[in-house]
Amino acid sequence: MIDKPPGWCYHAAVVLTALVLFWWVSIPISYSESGVLVIFVLVPLVSYWTIRFIVALVRGARAVWRRLPGWILLPLIVAGLWAAVDADLPFKARFALSRSSMEDFARGILTSGAREAPACAWTGLYPVCGHLSTEPNSATEIQLQISDWPIAGTRCFLWAPHGRPRADDHEYALRHVTGPWWGCRGWDGW
Repeated sequence: MIDKPPGWCYHAAVVLTALVLFWWVSIPISYSESGVLVIFVLVPLVSYWTIRFIVALVRGARAVWRRLPGWILLPLIVAGLWAAVDADLPFKARFALSRSSMEDFARGILTSGAREAPACAWTGLYPVCGHLSTEPNSATEIQLQISDWPIAGTRCFLWAPHGRPRADDHEYALRHVTGPWWGCRGWDGW
């Protein structure tokens, strides 16, 4: 039985792990929980596959070659996952699909002048709460706090149509995304 590649349930666990990882890295500054997922879920799944593969090779390399499509599936999934995360494709795709609706939402906040109570809505593929953040002697910018469930909302977008946001206002992390869009991380995010 160990000579056979892992079954559909095992591959479903790997794909589910990859999808959750894609979701957690599809924001401007990745959640640290994605590293925890890799260490405690993906590494054990890959280790289990590696041990089974080595044992199967020792018992009979011909059997492994006959069932090669089943054995090669995990390395293909993991290589695709690594390549997509390394190229930042989950974030680029989610942001590209959401950019126009987030910009409309930010313009709406700017025209309404919402400073106290944040306005919350789904904008594209991001659930956000936005508010106008103006400091004295500072350019106007809209902060859209990402509220992905069940992770705490510590990541955000800044829409700064009048130039770069002040770095000292966002000392924890600031990443230029494109044009007037910036990614940020709150003080309590890890």
